[in-house]
Amino acid sequence: MTEKEALKKLRELTKINDNDNAINHLLHQISTFAGQEKAGKLLEKIDSGGVQAKVAFVGSHTIQGLDNITRYEASKRNLNIQSLVGGYNQWNLLMLKPESDLQHFGADVTVCSLDESIIYKHFGDSGWSTETLSFALEEAFKEIKKVLTIYTTRVATTIVLHTIPLPLYDWKAVTNYREKQKVSMLWRRFNQDLLNLHTTLENVIVLDFEVLTQDVQETRDPRMKHYASMSYTSNVWQVISKEIASIIASIKGLSQKVLALDLDQTLWGGIIGDDGVHGIQLSKTFPGNQFYAFQQVIKRLQAQGILLTIVSKNDWDNVKDVFISHDDMVLDEEDFVQISCNWGPKSESLANMASRLNLGKDSIVFVDDNPFERELVSSQLPEVTVIPLSQDPSLYIQDLLMEGYFNTMNSTDEDHKRLEKYKQIAKREELKEDSDSIEEYLLQLEMELDVFEILSSHVPRIAQLSQRTNQFNMTTTRLTESEVVGISNSESSSIYGFRLKDKFGDNGIVGYVHVKKEEHRWLIENFIMSCRVFQRSVECEVLRVILENAKLQGVSEVIGNYKPSKKNKLVSDFYQNNGFELVDYGENSTCWVYLFKKEIGKVEWIQLTASEEGMSV
Repeated sequence: MTEKEALKKLRELTKINDNDNAINHLLHQISTFAGQEKAGKLLEKIDSGGVQAKVAFVGSHTIQGLDNITRYEASKRNLNIQSLVGGYNQWNLLMLKPESDLQHFGADVTVCSLDESIIYKHFGDSGWSTETLSFALEEAFKEIKKVLTIYTTRVATTIVLHTIPLPLYDWKAVTNYREKQKVSMLWRRFNQDLLNLHTTLENVIVLDFEVLTQDVQETRDPRMKHYASMSYTSNVWQVISKEIASIIASIKGLSQKVLALDLDQTLWGGIIGDDGVHGIQLSKTFPGNQFYAFQQVIKRLQAQGILLTIVSKNDWDNVKDVFISHDDMVLDEEDFVQISCNWGPKSESLANMASRLNLGKDSIVFVDDNPFERELVSSQLPEVTVIPLSQDPSLYIQDLLMEGYFNTMNSTDEDHKRLEKYKQIAKREELKEDSDSIEEYLLQLEMELDVFEILSSHVPRIAQLSQRTNQFNMTTTRLTESEVVGISNSESSSIYGFRLKDKFGDNGIVGYVHVKKEEHRWLIENFIMSCRVFQRSVECEVLRVILENAKLQGVSEVIGNYKPSKKNKLVSDFYQNNGFELVDYGENSTCWVYLFKKEIGKVEWIQLTASEEGMSV
């Protein structure tokens, strides 16, 4: 399908406001900026059924087009974007003005694109010199920091900036090479200060412009700068928009967790069954070094908490020899949480893998060199993200990383222990299969539960659970780290975390309950639990502990809210099944109340323990 045909089909869908599950496929047929911007405009008219997100765009120069290209990129990530675009050079006024349209919009993400004009306005009449440049850079940074600080006190939003590139011609206009070096040093120091903003403003993300645009052929167009005050080209918007979409996906809990890999012609060149261990292409010299480098990148992803699995049509005996005896095999057998080498459909292997690991299929990224296998998985498992690998293996790394599928807002100790924890899941599944009943299995797990009021050291993990958890998430509310801190420091609200251990190891902090407290009533603002501990009644025991503590503090009723989403249907009857009564059935949520008419029974196979901060009863 050509780009023109894809746009025509997309236009037809807008007329009937229908998503026939073909949108994502259509978007991948569009490669030019003009086509992608048109697609973004068309997508504004379609309810794609994706996760809703509000994104505001402001800047010190002309930013038109960035909203549409971002909508295009976000739609590929199952995001439905509603946008607000500020006027030319209105960024500071919109952020500083109380009750502005920007504040009322309530953006999940505010994108602020700045150019050199915010620096040069501080030159005054002094003219260009390293001294006036140093002063202007300092004043510009002070202004940026002040505006962002004020804005973040009024609006709960993630702010995305990028560093500001030094214009080539301004550098060229300095004729003294010693001065050129000083100009570069001063400008780099300014950008370094921007990159450090997150240390004082933790909701700020600053993208490195020079790194992101190093493969962009043209970042500036002098004619468009003079004609339309466009400081950056559409090529820049294409790479920046991918990062913005990745940030939004991370905030909305849509980051992927699993990388499912083919083997032949993917992790190595050649066919192991035909070429043998020492006949495949995998080495530190060409052409095997292309696959060696690809494995190195995958190893880095695994070290950051991405789960690796193998899904290959192969004989395991042949494959195992590669892990055992090939000197240039970067990945070890132990790096993979699950290995599926058989001759069945890969879609079936992927579905079984997701089931055994208790993960949604939409958390999987599938990589295979064979277009037939990719198309088959896409058609049978549309939730799985399938990467179209290039025919040239030197481009595999680019294909895997450019969309930012695995990017997250933060990293915690839990991420680095993820492989170990999911291997524990596999051992639990073996125990489950060997048990005569589910009750016997649960008793043999020897589970220990600790419920506690969170401390500052728990904040990153709580925010991460909020942003990544979709299935057991009663209201799908996302919290930033600063919001978690604010709730924890509030006299009227508390966040209770809970961790779980069993005979196979420590699961770590697997969930939390956000409670708003009134004198005789508690409101459960949200209840979140990781899919790692599903089907063990952990949530029931946590709820019982919360209710018992509410009773001890003289509370006469506890309110629980449920807001349905595409992914949390699993918990739609959670409160009803645990003794709550329906009090309000709204259009977008249901409200339940627990009046302490009867006690919730203790879960017999879970033992309560109490840490120093614990609240177990």
